[in-house]
Amino acid sequence: MAIKALKRKEKTKEPGGPPKGRRYVGTAETVGFIMFAASNDVRQPKPEGEWIDRLLDISKGTQALVRPIMIAWDVINDLFAAAIIEKTRTRFGKFRPYLLLYPLYGLPMTLAVFLLPYLFWQTSNTFLPKVVAWAAFSMFNELTATFYEITRMGMLANITPDPQERLWLITKSKFLAIGASWPKQIFRILRDVISRNTVKTALEVNATLRTLFTVMGILTMCISAGMSLYYAMVSRERVVDSQSEEKPPSIRESFVGLKNNRPLLMLMLSLVVDGFNIRSQLGLYVDSVLNFTNFGTVFGIPGGFISTPSYFYVKWLRERFSTKTLWIAAENITKPYQILIYFFGMIRTKTPAKGNGFYRMYGHLVPMVFAYMVDDMIAMTLYGTKRVIPDEIRNEVIDYGEWKNGFRNEAMVGMMRGWPAKISGAFGASVTDMIVQMLGFQTGENFLKQTEKTANGIFAMATIVPALTGMVALLPKFLYPIDQKQREIMYAELTERREATLAAIGVREERTDG
Repeated sequence: MAIKALKRKEKTKEPGGPPKGRRYVGTAETVGFIMFAASNDVRQPKPEGEWIDRLLDISKGTQALVRPIMIAWDVINDLFAAAIIEKTRTRFGKFRPYLLLYPLYGLPMTLAVFLLPYLFWQTSNTFLPKVVAWAAFSMFNELTATFYEITRMGMLANITPDPQERLWLITKSKFLAIGASWPKQIFRILRDVISRNTVKTALEVNATLRTLFTVMGILTMCISAGMSLYYAMVSRERVVDSQSEEKPPSIRESFVGLKNNRPLLMLMLSLVVDGFNIRSQLGLYVDSVLNFTNFGTVFGIPGGFISTPSYFYVKWLRERFSTKTLWIAAENITKPYQILIYFFGMIRTKTPAKGNGFYRMYGHLVPMVFAYMVDDMIAMTLYGTKRVIPDEIRNEVIDYGEWKNGFRNEAMVGMMRGWPAKISGAFGASVTDMIVQMLGFQTGENFLKQTEKTANGIFAMATIVPALTGMVALLPKFLYPIDQKQREIMYAELTERREATLAAIGVREERTDG
């Protein structure tokens, strides 16, 4: 029966787009879907990285000590949020209420974070009240972000019961959202103009940057929240659970369902292993050594001409290769070249680099732009795939759980997808911060005054170190169990079950009306 349904379904497909038959998602909702997918790209800059190191001025050692506490809270609030969302059943849907309410419960406190540098300006980088305030605000924001992210995942997974239409929507949204990072580009230009000023003192430059971070942070957060709110107003949740919506799964049933979901376990294991890796410090290298945040914008110009066409063959690749193959290829295609970048950057030069005075190639802006330009061009060949496949894996894992267990548990999958990884990620981030601290990294007014020894270490942590440690996470990806054939059978059977559930609901409603 499943195979017959699959064959009937395949006859209605159009090679380059959504199904020829019934189209579930209309124009207004498609526009909202694209805006919603783009809202995360609009929300820049986030209060992290340079904001913490330079403006809030908290030492790397202190960050390394505090992060495990924050991650312990993160684990608790993940379970709390997932349990609440999993039990939610309203006439607005399972996830939409949290999107509709996000401007009330998530936005105000997130915006308040940007004011912390004003409250603790020029205090010690280990000043206890400042550290406590940063940790407290971050922990609360993590709770609201968990509700938002689980809701976001659920909405994107449930917009249509047709996997082909869903893939088409995801691809289209990622492609059309390419220009959504315009606030980030504007911010980078202004940041470089301010930070490279040689007339003002370091304190005056930091004060101006503080204003820039605050204004851009508040502005982009409001725009992003508005885009999410629009989608919440025009969207619908269409995937009917194979098990009746009148009987949501218990917490125990959800955990048992997770245990039976082998693709989820492999996804979790991959994220856990990846979490233990040393974090790439490319952003730190760009900001504190090159002092040119637009570095990525400049070296990404040629790759931009490759990234756009890369979306047009996503569907072709998806039909010919398994999710596992595309997942591995897209995430690891540039790692060998990044090792070569390290050896190139460590070449000694006869003249010091302008601006930082280092006698290493990595201190010279122009040659490093060209080195990373090649890296970016390689990465852009699979850019569309890398943008689409993570969402497709997430949706595939959710659907696999429904196929095996008879019910959907999107919130629990969202929690478990990130929960173990956050624990290992906290360890990896803390180890990374400790290493950067041991390298002698300077924060605050001395952010741009790193020694050559420190710069050597930061560059290594931006290139060869994460490239080598990142390859460890390949093994769980190879063990991801869903191949092309099993995927087709799974969706054919799910289609039959959902149609039967809809028919049963219709009969009950007719009896009730009668």
